[in-house]
Amino acid sequence: MAYQDMMDKAFTVYYDRFQELNALSKETAVTRSELFPDAETMADADAMHKMLSMNIVKRVGMNKYWLDEKRAADGKGVLKQRILIIVIAVILGLTFGILKRMGILNF
Repeated sequence: MAYQDMMDKAFTVYYDRFQELNALSKETAVTRSELFPDAETMADADAMHKMLSMNIVKRVGMNKYWLDEKRAADGKGVLKQRILIIVIAVILGLTFGILKRMGILNF
């Protein structure tokens, strides 16, 4: 539950903004300029990048976004995704290291 609390604390302002704009489905997705009418800060851009990478915020086309409330409420699912990515990266790193040591890969 601590991971969910951490996510909620970091992203509540953004969740609230999506809810205010009713950007909760593909059909009601909004642009970044609608999300940040007073200009997007570096912190906003970083938070959007993180929410997109966690699939909490989904993209429609090239420039519209919406909040997946079900995914935002599933802290365990997001944490599992993060752990899986780390495990895959470690496995790939080890595999490349072994193949390089065996002389199969030379780069």
